Amino acid sequence: MKKRSNPLGYIAILGTGVLLAGCSSWSPTPVYRGYPITESFNLSNVEAGSGSGAGFNQALSKEYAAFASSLHQQGQWADTDYFSRKGIANERGDNVLPEVDQNWLIPMEIPFGTRTALRQGRAQLLAALDGGARERAPTIAARAQVKFDCWTEEVERNWQTGLDGTCHKEFLAAMAQLNPAPAVAQPPAAAAPAPAAAPRQYNVYFDFDRSQITPEAARILDQVIATVKANGGTRVVMKGKADLSGTDAYNLALSHRRADAVAAALRAKGVGAGQIQESWVGEREPPVPTPDGVREPRNRVVEINLQ
Repeated sequence: MKKRSNPLGYIAILGTGVLLAGCSSWSPTPVYRGYPITESFNLSNVEAGSGSGAGFNQALSKEYAAFASSLHQQGQWADTDYFSRKGIANERGDNVLPEVDQNWLIPMEIPFGTRTALRQGRAQLLAALDGGARERAPTIAARAQVKFDCWTEEVERNWQTGLDGTCHKEFLAAMAQLNPAPAVAQPPAAAAPAPAAAPRQYNVYFDFDRSQITPEAARILDQVIATVKANGGTRVVMKGKADLSGTDAYNLALSHRRADAVAAALRAKGVGAGQIQESWVGEREPPVPTPDGVREPRNRVVEINLQ
């Protein structure tokens, strides 16, 4: 979640957000993930209470207090508040579970499988926790849970560095301690799995105020083209978009140019014009809703669906 530099921007949510939050409440499916106005209050509370209790719960509160403190130092006020409240909920005896990716704005599932990686990691973590890790190795189990949450937060904030960044590596290290590899003979090699089905959705991203195809976008389009050619009769349905940093009219024209650029690149490599259905909506359907005027890289996109 982005750093906020102007606290006046949160006055509008104070009545509905802070009052509903009760300053320290926490929900696994929040309307607002955190409240910058209350982050210092809740951070102090979780740090003060993290020494109470015993076993897994004590270790988990300490881990959330340390994580919230690190987010505070980075200026991530809203996420500081959220994870402070998560630690406080644990201290009062709530069943605090690892994060669920559906509650986060996780980009680049296509083609990089960001959400799939998080879901697989969460499933492995829960299997270990429910299999006795909380009792068997409470400190390591608590670290694994909070490092998973840290990994989720990092991927939303910057998927390129977060997908296999520090938190992910520390999560894997904790999981390796919880589930050491057994010293057994290797089983016979299994038959090769069937090839995975080609993805049907792609996102082609653009630089700010630009409609030129970037090298990364060209690689995505190469995958689109290969899939279309391997599946005769496939239709390419695309929709150009822009972020909210300009006027509505300008962004509509910019999203048109982006869609045109993608269509031209596809046609240049052999995709028939009759297979391409092109549209553009400017800033009106942002994948990541933001206030007007905000530059959001994930909204500078042409979304492609293969049908």
